[in-house]
Amino acid sequence: MWFLAWREIRHSRVRFGLLATLVALVAYLVFVMTGLAVGLGEASVSGLRHLPADQLVFANNVQRSLDRSDLPADLGGRLTAAGARSATPVGFSMANLAAGDDVVSVGLLGWPTTGPMTGSTPGGGGHQASKAAPGWDGTGLLLDRSAADKGLKLGQTVRVQPGGVELTVTGFADLGTYSHTPMAYVPLSTWQQIRRTPDRVSAYLVEGHVGAVPGTEAVDKETAITSVPSYVAETGTVGLIRSFLYAGAALLIGTVFWILTLQKEGSLAVLRATGARRGLLLGSYLMEVLATLGAGVAVSGALAFGSAALLPAGVFLLTVGDTLTAAGLLTVLALAGSLVSMRRLLTVDPLLSLGRSA
Repeated sequence: MWFLAWREIRHSRVRFGLLATLVALVAYLVFVMTGLAVGLGEASVSGLRHLPADQLVFANNVQRSLDRSDLPADLGGRLTAAGARSATPVGFSMANLAAGDDVVSVGLLGWPTTGPMTGSTPGGGGHQASKAAPGWDGTGLLLDRSAADKGLKLGQTVRVQPGGVELTVTGFADLGTYSHTPMAYVPLSTWQQIRRTPDRVSAYLVEGHVGAVPGTEAVDKETAITSVPSYVAETGTVGLIRSFLYAGAALLIGTVFWILTLQKEGSLAVLRATGARRGLLLGSYLMEVLATLGAGVAVSGALAFGSAALLPAGVFLLTVGDTLTAAGLLTVLALAGSLVSMRRLLTVDPLLSLGRSA
C-alpha cells in the first residue's frame, strides 16, 4: 500500500503539492477562526473565570449580569442558611481610570477585606486561603497585568470615574478581563464609596450549593460565563463561520479527490485486471488522502501559531489542544468527504483496461 501510494505521489508531485496547498489554506482559516473564537471568548469572561466560587448569586431578573445586579450587603447569612458553605459579597461596575490625559476602561470589582475569603488570591480561581496576590496588601488598586500595556504604572495615582475617588495602583496580577477590559480590584468598602451605596453589593461568591432564596438567582460559574452577552455574540458568530469552513473543507477535499479518482480510473482498471485486490487500492487511496491532509495541516498549524505574534493581544488564543482538536475534526470530515471516491475504487470495472467504456 505504502509503495503504491508513495509512487503515485512522486509521479504526480505538482498535483499533490497543489492539493496539499489547498488543504493548508483551508486548515489555516479553520485554525485562525478557532484561535479567534477562544481568544475573543476569554477576553470577554476570563475575569469571571478567575473568581473563586462554585456559584454566583445575582439579583432576580437581571439576566445574570454582574454589572446590573444589585443585592443587599447583609444577605450572606440567609445564603449560608440555605446551604452555602460560605457566601462572600462583591461589587462590580464598569469604570474609567483617569491618569492625566490618559483614560483606561476597567471592570472594577470590590473585593472583601474581611470574611471567609480574606487572604484568598484574587483571580486565583481556587477556594483555599493562600497568599495575597503579589504586590497587593488589600488596599489601593490591584490591576490585571494587561493594564500595564495601557500605560498604568505601579505607584501611580488615578482618579476613578464615575465617583471621582483617587486611588493608588498598588499591584498587578493575573485577574483576567471582562468585556475586553482589564479587571481592577479594590476593597469592597472603597467600591461602595465610589458607587455611593454603603449597604449594597452586586453579587455573592458562593462555595458549595445554595438553595432558593427569594429575590435572588444562583447559577454555577460556567452558566454565569455563558450569560455574558459579548461572550455569546462573539463566540457564536465565529463558531458559525468555523462550522461553514469545516463543511466547505470536507466538500472541497472530497470533490478534488473524486476528480482525481475519475482521472486515473484507467490505471485502476489495469491494476484490477492484473489481480490487485480492492483492499490494496483502498488502502493506497487512504494513505494518499492522509499524506496530503497531514502535510497541509502541519504547514497551516505552523502558520497559525506564527500569526499569533501579528494579531492584536487579547483577541487570539490558540493552544496545542485546540489545534489538535481542530486538526482531528478537519481530518475526519475530509475523510468523510472522500467516501464517494472510495466507493468508486471498489466498483471500478477491470474491463476498462481493454478499452470498454463504463
